[in-house]
Amino acid sequence: MRLAAALSLSLLAGASGRKRWWENAEPDDTLGCGKCKVAVMRLLVPFPKGCAGSNGTVIKSTAADRAASAYCESLFPPKMKRQCVVYSFGVDNNLDFDKAMLARKDPAGVPIGCRVMSFDPFCCGAAHVLATNHQFAPVGLATYDGLMEAGTEQGNVSFPVFTLRTLMSSNEDPKLDALRLKVSSALEWKGLKNLINLGTIQEIRQLSLNLQFKDEDMWEEYRLILTSLRAAGFVPFYVAKQPQATPPPAAAVGASRLCHGASSRLALCVPRRATCRCRRARSSCTRATRWLTVTST
Repeated sequence: MRLAAALSLSLLAGASGRKRWWENAEPDDTLGCGKCKVAVMRLLVPFPKGCAGSNGTVIKSTAADRAASAYCESLFPPKMKRQCVVYSFGVDNNLDFDKAMLARKDPAGVPIGCRVMSFDPFCCGAAHVLATNHQFAPVGLATYDGLMEAGTEQGNVSFPVFTLRTLMSSNEDPKLDALRLKVSSALEWKGLKNLINLGTIQEIRQLSLNLQFKDEDMWEEYRLILTSLRAAGFVPFYVAKQPQATPPPAAAVGASRLCHGASSRLALCVPRRATCRCRRARSSCTRATRWLTVTST
């Protein structure tokens, strides 16, 4: 199974000896958090020890305004089989995740780094090789191939965009072992939805998502997209809020109510073949599973 999510909390889900934030929060309906917000938070509750008996490998952040992320080591292929492949979008001058993928080592200390492609149309200059097995391209991810108009923050310029399938095809990558995405604007949420609807998400083994819930009118859409991601097989195993995120105002039976402007970081995963218990016994839930990490700004 696979899933993505975000929470407004600095606490890493599943940390031993600590209570989770949703276990301590008091209900607060004064902020008008609706049912969709509660449903979204329930979708983001991490699965205990979902990553092969652990909560994944945490990547420490080198930036004070960014929370740590995580990945599931056991989901990468053995080196003798093939080299792992990772795509990272919206790096924004922070390559912590990308460098961690390059620096992977086996238990004996032997380097088993992935081949990493980093993408961002607004940083880091022209296309170039950053290091061995690490390339950068100044392009964005979209639901079509062509040009996109940037907002006022980027100077109202046009920049090239491509679908994930186009980029994978051009690099001759039939599968991705990990995909990192920044999902903040309505357009970026639409892009995540497009990956699910077109089935491209099935070619990805782990997700690392940087999520932000900043549009008060999109909570129903957030719920639908995250529900579709859960249906595609993704479930969370790691959660952490960004340092600047709005604190959670309330909790509802194992889930948080996340209000306007909150943001956070999350990682998700499940066993390779997981059997979930379906409430109301609607269908069999046995699926081949993959892993996901999520973060937000």
